[in-house]
Amino acid sequence: MNTFAPNDLVLISPRYLAGGGMNKINDVIGPLVHLFAWPYEHNPRTGRIDIDSPCGSVFLDFAPDRPDGVWWTIDHHEPHWQIEFSRQTPSEAIASVTQALPQLLGDHRHADRIPLAAESAAHLAKTSGWEASSTPSGMAWASPDGHCTVEHSADPVYPWQF
Repeated sequence: MNTFAPNDLVLISPRYLAGGGMNKINDVIGPLVHLFAWPYEHNPRTGRIDIDSPCGSVFLDFAPDRPDGVWWTIDHHEPHWQIEFSRQTPSEAIASVTQALPQLLGDHRHADRIPLAAESAAHLAKTSGWEASSTPSGMAWASPDGHCTVEHSADPVYPWQF
């Protein structure tokens, strides 16, 4: 049996089995702050970080002190949508979303470094081996190993569920 020190780095595959990653917070917010100059505020006492898009339409909050375990919230205003990630969400998944935000708002300065997929969700799921199925209100896809599902429905409040 192997034993590891608390600060040892251990590679886990597939990545989502490793859980969340506090030591990867810079992967999530670094491009927004350093490449795109999104203003932010940090409260060292609580660990909370608030980041706003320069245009004021997107707000990203990191709140590790929330008792419900939802550490990340991304809000867009007009049209309104919101994404929440729990403390167990792998930082790579959150970074995939946050790194796409500037381009979604029209800032293409670093598009060569942060490419976005041009295909539909259905095409990406199919070409990645995800199983598609119909639901009463839309479509669902399951990852090849069954550990992740994505649902798209006509629900105006929660059209996407992961």
